[in-house]
Amino acid sequence: MDSDTQDSDSRFLRDLSFVGQLEGLVKRMGGFDKSRHTPPKFASDRAQQFLARLAEPELVEWGEEQFAAFRERLRYRRTDISLAVENGVARVEAKDFILERRYSLIEDEPGSYIAETELRDPGSADLLEEDGFNEAIGPQFERLRCVFKREASVEELIDGIEDAEEGKIEVKYPSTCEYCDARIEGLDALFRFDAATLEIRFPSYGMPRQLIGAYRSMADKLSEVAAFRDLLALR
Repeated sequence: MDSDTQDSDSRFLRDLSFVGQLEGLVKRMGGFDKSRHTPPKFASDRAQQFLARLAEPELVEWGEEQFAAFRERLRYRRTDISLAVENGVARVEAKDFILERRYSLIEDEPGSYIAETELRDPGSADLLEEDGFNEAIGPQFERLRCVFKREASVEELIDGIEDAEEGKIEVKYPSTCEYCDARIEGLDALFRFDAATLEIRFPSYGMPRQLIGAYRSMADKLSEVAAFRDLLALR
């Protein structure tokens, strides 16, 4: 990896997270007993606590599997990694990253829940592309999110794409220009930009190195567009 790429990666990694979501019905969870339980009608604190109790066996199983996989493939010692499960959250905290899975009720559909998995605070781009790390964590993510260091002008981003070579990049946006969605020829991902963030969205779940690969391909395609180059420190 050359020095320019390392510098770009170090800036990019400061506010980087990988996210994956699954939705389900509370009444179909393993601990739900139809003879004693009823699905929540409101997303209240009490209902959230009920969901946390139902989710705890799955969170413990998931957390223990991740804990063991990271210890085996990354050769972590006891002091390098820990697992905690409480209040509907499983948290694997390692010396190089934090991985969480959280259960929460959907506000306007309280009989349903979201299980969100998030990887954040990676120690380096090399870790995110390491075979052992990707094998341990598996394909759990469908979005990569990066928070910009300064506010972006979405209009300038749109203008930059529209002025670029036609046919290679497609951009869509509402009349308000609150955000824009870019698609790049040859890539399955959708790249959503707003004034504060870049979110790379995939049609299916992938490993961190796959999402990082999409970011690098985007960087290569957009490196000649001044608004993107300055915002993402691509060169």
